[in-house]
Amino acid sequence: MKIGGRDRRSFSSEEQPAEPAPSSNRSVALLVAALVLVAAFVLVTPNLPALVKDGSGFLSHLTSPLGGQTGTNGAGGLNYTIYSPLIEKGGANISYPFDYDVLLTYALGLINTDRANNSLGAVTLSGIDVAQQHADSMLRYGYFSHNDTQGFKPYMRYTLLGGRGAVEENIATSYTNLPYFTSTASVEGALKSLEYAMMYNDSICCGNGHRYNILSSLHNQVSIGVAFNSTRVFFVEDFENYYIDINFSVSSSYYVTMTGTPLEAGLSASAVYITYDNTPTSETAAELNAGPREYGSGSLVGGVLPPCDFLCPTFQQGITIRADSWTFAGNSVDVAFSLRDFIQRYGPGVYTLFLVTGTDTSSALTSISVFVG
Repeated sequence: MKIGGRDRRSFSSEEQPAEPAPSSNRSVALLVAALVLVAAFVLVTPNLPALVKDGSGFLSHLTSPLGGQTGTNGAGGLNYTIYSPLIEKGGANISYPFDYDVLLTYALGLINTDRANNSLGAVTLSGIDVAQQHADSMLRYGYFSHNDTQGFKPYMRYTLLGGRGAVEENIATSYTNLPYFTSTASVEGALKSLEYAMMYNDSICCGNGHRYNILSSLHNQVSIGVAFNSTRVFFVEDFENYYIDINFSVSSSYYVTMTGTPLEAGLSASAVYITYDNTPTSETAAELNAGPREYGSGSLVGGVLPPCDFLCPTFQQGITIRADSWTFAGNSVDVAFSLRDFIQRYGPGVYTLFLVTGTDTSSALTSISVFVG
C-alpha cells in the first residue's frame, strides 16, 4: 500500500511559508479478492497546502506508471462514456457511472461514519461536482495527481466550476493487474479500503494528512468523485468550508467585492491571505505521474486587513493593504478591496483569496482564485 503525504504547516501574517516535505517511497500491498489473487495497488494522497497547520509527512511516488485509459468505463457490462472533462468557459462535461448514486451514498456514509466515530457532525453533499470532474479526468487521461492536464490545482478547479467556499482535496486510487472491478459491490470494496487507508494507515508516510481532512471540524460539505473501469478505481474527496452564501465579483480593474449572508450566527473574519501561482500550463499524463502529487496553495504574497487608524498590523511577507469595506454584522457580509498593487508587483498568474477567521488558512471561508492574463 502506498500513501502520499503533506507537510501540515501554516503561516500567519507574522511568519514565513514552509517548504514542502521531500518525497519518499513506501511498500505495496497485495489484496485477495474472491478465489483469485489480485495485485491491487492502493495509492492515496491529500493536499499539501503551504498554509495548513500541524505535523509533517512524506509523499510517495508510484512504483508503476499509470497507463492511458480509454474514455469508456463500466461494471457488469454496463458502460458509460467519459466525455472530455476539460474545464472551459466556466464549465466542464462531467460524466457519471451508471451506479453513481449508489456509490455516492456509500462513500458519504463511510466519511460520516468516520466523523461520527470521532464525535464530529456529518458533512453534507456539495452542490459543486468538482470531485467527479477530477476523477473523470484522471481515468480518461491516465494519471494520478492533484494537478490536472490543464495545469489547474484543486482550488482553481473549484473556483472555475462555481465554488465559493474553501476547499481541500484528498485523492486515492486502487488498481489491479486483472479485471476485478466488475460490479458495484467490488467498487464499494475499493472505496472502503481507500477510506480505511486514509483514516488508519495514514501516519506511515503522510503525517495523517488525509485523516485531518476527513476529520476537520470546520468541513461541513464534501464533493465526492468516483470513476472506474475493470482494473482501476479513482476516489476523490473535496472537503469544503461553506459558511457564507457569497456573491463574488472582480472588475476589469481588479477591484474585488465579496457580499453575502453568513450561514451561522457570529461569523467574522480577520484577514484575506493572498497567494500567487504562475499561469497554469498544460501537463502530460507522464509529467503528472512523475510527481510530485502533493499541492501547495501557492506563494504567500501578502494580504488584506480590516481598516485601521493606529498601531496597525502588517504582513511580514509581501504586500499589506487595507480593505475599503469590512463588515460582518448580523445578516450581512461586505468586504471590498483592490488587487491592483499585487498585480503590479507580481504580474499575470493566479491569485487565490483565503478569507480567514483565525490566523491561518485552516480557518478559511473562501479559496477563490482570480485568473489574471
